[in-house]
Amino acid sequence: MIVSRRSMLAGALVASATSFRFGPALAQGLSNAASLKYEEIDSVRNGATLRGTLKYDGPPIEPVKMKVIKDTNICGEGFRTVVPMRVGNDSALADAVIQIRGITAGKSWDPVFESAKIYQTNCSFQPFVQIVRDSAEAEIINFDPILHNVHAYEVYKGVRRSMFNFSQPRAGQVDVISLRLRRGNLVTIDCNAHNWMAAWMYTSPSPYLSVTSVNGKFEIGDIPPGEYQISVWHPALGEKFTDFTIGPGEVFDADLVMS
Repeated sequence: MIVSRRSMLAGALVASATSFRFGPALAQGLSNAASLKYEEIDSVRNGATLRGTLKYDGPPIEPVKMKVIKDTNICGEGFRTVVPMRVGNDSALADAVIQIRGITAGKSWDPVFESAKIYQTNCSFQPFVQIVRDSAEAEIINFDPILHNVHAYEVYKGVRRSMFNFSQPRAGQVDVISLRLRRGNLVTIDCNAHNWMAAWMYTSPSPYLSVTSVNGKFEIGDIPPGEYQISVWHPALGEKFTDFTIGPGEVFDADLVMS
């Protein structure tokens, strides 16, 4: 991964040609030594901003087709296509989590991230990837008039541990489950009734993270000046990281590339 940088200081735009390259991919599901102690403070002095675009530069990953064998009136007939990666125009990569690691005190969590919301609609989980506070609850809602079976796993170093497993047989059913991860920071969700359905939750003790949009964009604000790591995680590509330094009030524009 390569990062290009620009600094915004005293109203003047100062460009510098600094580049970084990520190390090897890590196993999916990090220990929350990413889970260092984090303190929410009232305000961040001289807060900085990390923003940019994530792109994919690697071999194409072919979609997988899975045959629909039940509930065809809702799920459709024939095959469902599972796309492991959403790569858009200009190689923009969606559904990746950009996180700044190493911040021990900073901004408060937005209340929206206190609860993960998982929607079952048209025989799919929405959203595919979301970020959530590590002490949050998961609100799981079935909008389809058929039975779905929600099976969640904690993922740590590539190993899955079952967390909860229950059915939602009717439209409008809502269940709220507390997320209690033992070691990792990743939760993956399957539907035991429809094997193409999948979603991910990326949990964190710190609010300094963002999910890339369909055009690969991300932005993280109110960063205390300092030396940190940028990590980038994607369900199909694993996690990569690089060191970076950000100054008081700086706007750090990062062009990131995953392969």
